[in-house]
Amino acid sequence: MIATRNSIPVYQLYGEDSQQDIDIRAEPEFFHLESIPARSRLHNMYIRPHRHANLFQMLYITRGTADITFDDRHFSLGPQNMLTIPPGTVHGFKFSNDIDGWVISLTDHHVAAILAPAPRLLSQLDTPRSVFFGTNGDDTTPAKGDFLMAQLVAEYDGHQAGRLFALRQIMGLLLLHICRQAQLPTQGRLSRQEQKRAKFRKFQTLIERHYRQHKSLESYARDIGITTTQLNRIAKDIYDMTATDVVQSRLMLEAKRTLIYTDIAVQQIADDLGFRDAGYFSRFFTKKAGTSPARFRTGHRQQPPIATPATSDPAAPATTTRTAPTTTKPPPRQSADRSDTGCLPPE
Repeated sequence: MIATRNSIPVYQLYGEDSQQDIDIRAEPEFFHLESIPARSRLHNMYIRPHRHANLFQMLYITRGTADITFDDRHFSLGPQNMLTIPPGTVHGFKFSNDIDGWVISLTDHHVAAILAPAPRLLSQLDTPRSVFFGTNGDDTTPAKGDFLMAQLVAEYDGHQAGRLFALRQIMGLLLLHICRQAQLPTQGRLSRQEQKRAKFRKFQTLIERHYRQHKSLESYARDIGITTTQLNRIAKDIYDMTATDVVQSRLMLEAKRTLIYTDIAVQQIADDLGFRDAGYFSRFFTKKAGTSPARFRTGHRQQPPIATPATSDPAAPATTTRTAPTTTKPPPRQSADRSDTGCLPPE
């Protein structure tokens, strides 16, 4: 947890200190699924208002009710409702004793990657959404939410070939349905928090386009139409990282993916990611990862690339085996100016 005496708790996963060994930003393919009761029962069915630095979450209810607090709003949801929770959103829950359903957690980077073929949909996820996935009284076919969640749970708990691909496609269908059903805000102006999320989303889009070029923060801020100070404040509020750390974490994510899933030499990886030489890249990587690129690659080659994921929102890791509901990223690379280290630390 990252908090001061007067601040709202910021968790990676509810009830888990952000300084623990689990680091969602370090996971090349972070994805987590768990039942709502798995965490909420550890907290007497009450999840205090908190927020997540860089997790996008989805809560799907199959039974019972949830009383929900979103910033300054309070409402209730019942079965076959899907709730989305963008990073930085203050949220809390009071669940009924018979609650059941699922909590999905993944990083904002992976949401953007899943929806990359339809980037205009991303803006629909900048604000919390509640979408009904039911059948409106038609009992002849399973509810769309029940069907998709059953597929997601089966793939998540399974070990078949193409598991990660299947999870991404099912998640894509869930996100697509949410975006299609989302209604535009009735009020003419966005709230201050919504404006921050929109600016941060633009920042992420620019990072995806230019992270290999090591552009300066001043350049990113200018393209967004704000100052570097404002950009840092927004990044800290939404992602609990400095703007420079956000850029560098994207470089690290790509470096880790390449080291794990390819045999490309470190020298070539350094060049592809815009570093002026392999030595500079190795020092940068070692400082961020705590180990050299070669040792990182060797360590991950000694274990299956798809590990059992860590943990989600609504408190401590759950090991209970669950059954599924039965109810019914980057563009073409541009040449980089190697004389400008941009968001990289000095050599």
